[in-house]
Amino acid sequence: MGKRKRHEDHENVERWLITYADLITLLLAFFIMMYAFSKQDAEKYKEVSRHLKTIFVSGSGIAEKGGLTGKGVLDENELLKSEIEKELEELKVMQGLNQVSVVSDERGIVIRILDRAFFDEGKAELKENAKNAIHKIAPLIKKIPNHIRVEGHTDNLPISNSEFKSNWELSVRRATEVVRYFIEKTGIPPNRFSASGYAEYKPIAGNETPVGRALNRRIEIIILKSNPS
Repeated sequence: MGKRKRHEDHENVERWLITYADLITLLLAFFIMMYAFSKQDAEKYKEVSRHLKTIFVSGSGIAEKGGLTGKGVLDENELLKSEIEKELEELKVMQGLNQVSVVSDERGIVIRILDRAFFDEGKAELKENAKNAIHKIAPLIKKIPNHIRVEGHTDNLPISNSEFKSNWELSVRRATEVVRYFIEKTGIPPNRFSASGYAEYKPIAGNETPVGRALNRRIEIIILKSNPS
């Protein structure tokens, strides 16, 4: 009986040692992980913290490049899109600026303005409604680091006047006028902007009808998903 008791005591000691060793291993892994986190770039640490906070507050989700996805967690692009729509709604109600819409596509968030809302026909000078719309969305754009591309688009009807000899010139000039106003009046750094003119070569509707041509004559302010930096 004595030998059996000593054998059981020996087994109990071994089990305790195994449990203790597992605990020490877990503690070592924890401290290594904490040390690694302490060496990470401060901005990355803030980003991870923000993502984790969103997950724990809103529900389970997966942090991905460009935003959060998952049940109960809105994509960051969709949140910004909703904010912009809310700001522009006041202009739609008070000033009848119904030619402005906000959509998302593979490029990012697209603020689409039909040309009559921003410009007189065949002109590139910004109207007062255009300036008011820019001042509404500028504070939201200023809060994020993403680059902004302003695109000018026309229909396929030729233009030739004393100022513009082609739709190429008109589309580029309108895009650069929007960029210039952003830079001069809103305080957003110039290095965040680019301007492009596409004339009639990127339509969103058919040019066979007046309605289709009106949709194609537009300015698009695009908050790009990817950041070159």
